[in-house]
Amino acid sequence: MNFPTFSFLINHDTTGKQLLFDLGCRKDFWNLPDPIAKTIDKRVPGIKVDNNLADILREGGLDLSKIDAAIVSHHHYDHLGDPSTFPETMDLIVGPGFSQHFLPGYPANPNSPVHESAFKNREVREIDFDQHLHVAGYQAMDYFGDGSLFLLNTPGHAIGHLSSLVRTTSDTFVFLGGDICHFGGAFRPTEKTQMPRELTREEVGLPSSAPEVVSCQQYLSCHPNPAEASSTPYYQPCSHADSWYVDPSEAHKSVSTLMSLDAIDKVLVLIAHDPSIMGVLPMFPAATLNGWYQLGWKRLLRWRFLDQLPKDGQPRPYLVDGTYVDGRRVKTLGGTKI
Repeated sequence: MNFPTFSFLINHDTTGKQLLFDLGCRKDFWNLPDPIAKTIDKRVPGIKVDNNLADILREGGLDLSKIDAAIVSHHHYDHLGDPSTFPETMDLIVGPGFSQHFLPGYPANPNSPVHESAFKNREVREIDFDQHLHVAGYQAMDYFGDGSLFLLNTPGHAIGHLSSLVRTTSDTFVFLGGDICHFGGAFRPTEKTQMPRELTREEVGLPSSAPEVVSCQQYLSCHPNPAEASSTPYYQPCSHADSWYVDPSEAHKSVSTLMSLDAIDKVLVLIAHDPSIMGVLPMFPAATLNGWYQLGWKRLLRWRFLDQLPKDGQPRPYLVDGTYVDGRRVKTLGGTKI
């Protein structure tokens, strides 16, 4: 699978505060704590990071000192990024259990995914969810107290995993899922969101040379349950001992709730590693996502994961051709050092 990594900038109109949802992957990932760097080298066949998030935002005209906080969906290296590249005035908002397991940073805490410098002189705010407030089926916190931004408890993938529900207009929302799952085929299709018999090439993300209308039969053939392929997801959270899920059963519950949310016409679901986003949504600083409903972006995103599925038994092309360090390819996808 191809895993681009997305971060999101949130502007609160009433207060003028700016927040980030996730910090992406640091450019010099090889300088992460040694246990994390070794894990990447062993388990990630290809990785290339051209810029730190802080540099992207700065080049787009954003004053980093104006960012109030960063919501960190979870502790993994491709979401926690490098907080030390941001001003110390930017707080980190984390989920339940984060402080206990990962502070004060590496090496004082050998299990921490980042160095102590990431947390030095920086406030880390751990969310304590109100047992009585539930939004969209999840435990929730109304961050600003006005219904514009809800932090959601979405456990399973990692300790203290957070998602967010962001109001984009009076009656539309964007669900920022982080790593609640890693692929559109993990929560589509469903009984409520069934795959049609045909889709336009635009809806699948095919080039203009493809037929204007394509049959979905070619995508159903690689479904693990062909008899129910049009109404059940392609994947479930991995339960293997070496998977990236800390609690697969909890992850399954979180994803099941997401399926109902995704079926709502006025909720746009965006997960952190969906390559379909690159072909539909504008990137910072080009535009905002507020008009997604009127622009029909949900329709264009819903089934584009299909083009990531194997075709004629062959995997789709990869976004990267190996591991890059300082802009130089140092290892092939097969693990051969260059």
